[in-house]
Amino acid sequence: MKTAGIICEYNPFHNGHLYQIKKTREAGATHIICVMSGNFVQRGDVSILPKAAKAQMAIDCGADLVLELPVVWAMSGAQTFAKGAVGILENTGICDMLSFGSECGDVKLLSRAVEAVNDERIEKRIKAYLNEGASFVNARAKAIEEVHGSEIARIIASPNDILGIEYLSALQESSMEPFVIKRDTVHDKSSESPFKKSAGEIRELLLAGDASFKKAMPAEAFEVLRQYAKTGQCPNTVEDLDTAIMAVLRRMRAEDFKNFPDVSEGLENRIETAVKQSASVNEILLRSKSKRYTMARIRRIVLNAYLGIGKGYSHSEVPYIRVLGMSEGGKELLKEMRESAKLPIIMKYADFKSAGGFARKIFEFEARAADLYSLSFTKPAPCGTEMTNAVYIASSDTAN
Repeated sequence: MKTAGIICEYNPFHNGHLYQIKKTREAGATHIICVMSGNFVQRGDVSILPKAAKAQMAIDCGADLVLELPVVWAMSGAQTFAKGAVGILENTGICDMLSFGSECGDVKLLSRAVEAVNDERIEKRIKAYLNEGASFVNARAKAIEEVHGSEIARIIASPNDILGIEYLSALQESSMEPFVIKRDTVHDKSSESPFKKSAGEIRELLLAGDASFKKAMPAEAFEVLRQYAKTGQCPNTVEDLDTAIMAVLRRMRAEDFKNFPDVSEGLENRIETAVKQSASVNEILLRSKSKRYTMARIRRIVLNAYLGIGKGYSHSEVPYIRVLGMSEGGKELLKEMRESAKLPIIMKYADFKSAGGFARKIFEFEARAADLYSLSFTKPAPCGTEMTNAVYIASSDTAN
C-alpha cells in the first residue's frame, strides 16, 4: 500500500482535480487521502457548495478518504493553511507522499524558492520596499530578484507555486515525499475548451446561470452539484451573507478588530472606518484594501470577524483528524490509522468528548461556522448540523 495526500478545496471539483488524482495513482499511489477546507475557503470566501457535497464529489470521483481542514486553518494565509493540512496528513501515520499542482512543476526550483523565502537577507530588503510604498507581494518579488534572480522571483509570484513552496516548507520535517504536477497540464486558462476550466471560471458560470461548465466537471461531481442546487444549498456567495456579516461588523470597534488574525500595524482602524462608511461587505473590502493589504487578507479578516475566530488558535497544531467521507479503500486506510494515527480520529460528534479541550474549542468554531454559513442557503438550516451530519460512505459500485 502506498498512500498519497492531496490538499484541496474542490470549490467545486472539476476535470483538473480528476486529472491530479489520475496522475497521482499513475505515480504509484494505491490510496488517496484528501485534506479539504470546508464551508469557508483560503482566499477568504464562502464555499460555493457545502463541505458535505464537496466530500461526496471527491469520493465519487476517486479519492479514498476526505479529512477536514478545520476553518481556523482553512481560512488562513498560505503558510498556516499548508502547515495545518500537512500536519494532518503527517499525523495519520500512513501518508507516504504529497501530491500538488504547481505552475513551474519543478521540485528543485521550488526547493530553491523555499531557501530564498527563508533567506535572512530578504527580510530587510522587503521592509525597505514596503517603506517605499510597495505591496508586500511586489516587495518580496523585488527583494528575491535582487538576491536570487528573476527565475525564482517569478515562482514566488505564481499562486500555486506559492502554495507549493509552503507545502515543501511544511514537509521539511516530514517523511512524506513531494510529487509535483505541472499546473498547465492540469488547466490552461487560455484554452477555449469547455473541458478545461478553473474552479473560479466554473463558479462564475454557475452564478450566471450558464450551464456550459457541465463539461468541465466529471459527471459524478456535476450530479452532486445539481442535487444540492435543487435543495437551495448551492450556489453560495459572500453576497448571500451580506446583511448577516454587516450586522456583526457594525457592532465592532477598532479594539475588537485588533483581536482577529492578520490584523496589525493599525489595520483595525482602517477596517473600522470602512465599516462605518459602507453599506455592503464589498464596499468594506474595497475601502480596506491597499497596496500593503491584499484583498484576500482583508476578506479573511472580515470573515474571521463574522465567525468570531480570534488570534492565536492557528499557531497550534490541528488537534484532531476528522473524517468527512470515505470509499471502500478509505475503510482500509481507517483500519491502519486506528493503529498509527497520532491524533484522535473523529467520525461523529460523540468522539469529541475524549478528544481534549482544545479539540472541542476548535470544533465549536467549526459548528458556529456551519450555522452561520447556512444563512446563505435559500432556506437556512437550523443550528447544530455539525453534531448530526454523517460521514459520506460510498458503496463499492459508486466510487471510481
